[in-house]
Amino acid sequence: MLEPIGTGRRSLADEAYQRITAAMLSGAIAPGARLVMDALAEELEISRTPVRDALRRLEQEGLIEPAGRRGFVVRQIDAEEVRQTYEAREAIEGYAARLAARRGELAAAEVREAISQAVDFDVETPLGSYLANRTVHRSIVAASGNRILLDLFDDLWGRGRAHQIYAGCFRGDDSHAALRRKHQPIVRALKAGDGDAAEAAMTSHLKEGLALHELDMDVDPAFKVVP
Repeated sequence: MLEPIGTGRRSLADEAYQRITAAMLSGAIAPGARLVMDALAEELEISRTPVRDALRRLEQEGLIEPAGRRGFVVRQIDAEEVRQTYEAREAIEGYAARLAARRGELAAAEVREAISQAVDFDVETPLGSYLANRTVHRSIVAASGNRILLDLFDDLWGRGRAHQIYAGCFRGDDSHAALRRKHQPIVRALKAGDGDAAEAAMTSHLKEGLALHELDMDVDPAFKVVP
């Protein structure tokens, strides 16, 4: 399920956290799955200590909950958590788009460059689609010039909860052309230097994403994992 961890610049705990959340994105670890510290340490070929720290981080984020000695279970994310995540994204990314519009064509060019860079990701996989969309959205927030907003964005998108939400809504029917098309209204508003339109375009884009989650839950009431 998980590849062993080699040497690198990140701490072993950070690496373990990234491996586990990536497995959630890929579907290898699903809601309801049991995570046992000793088993994870053996798979990752590291000691229990960094695995314990990674699991504690996931527990603090509300993504897993204790289930017996040295074990956890991946909890289901409900509709209210999804709604609150989108509300936070609207506040951060919507306002960032408004600020970025002050830079007009420069901001638009930076976002177009990010869209071009997103072709490096395989958007037909949950992880690739997540990374491609994160690249584009982060470029919009970065274009605002507000470092605090960018820190908030990184924190929200970097959480295991965000990974699990994205994995839950992944359909596998996206493409690079669709990625470009969906973000074009935002790019046009940035180029025009229209802050109202940029914020509205971003908000509309995020509301469409939330609507897809709500549709999934309406179709299948048991579907609880629903960016």
